Amino acid sequence: MIEESVIVKMKERYAEIPPLIFHRSLERANDSGDLFDILESFPKDGFPVVWNEKTRRWATSPDISQQGKFQIKK
Repeated sequence: MIEESVIVKMKERYAEIPPLIFHRSLERANDSGDLFDILESFPKDGFPVVWNEKTRRWATSPDISQQGKFQIKK
């Protein structure tokens, strides 16, 4: 479990990340270091984003409709 004080500081530091993405990142993080890595690597080059289970990071997807398979930009 990640301490509430750490979560508050991360929300302040990563205020540009949409709240739902932040919440989903928090659900997937194992600890505060993992949460930092997930948020720090959040793609800043556009949307839509999908969760890549293999790398355990957010990635952009060229499929804007999000129908079918989620293809991830490399």
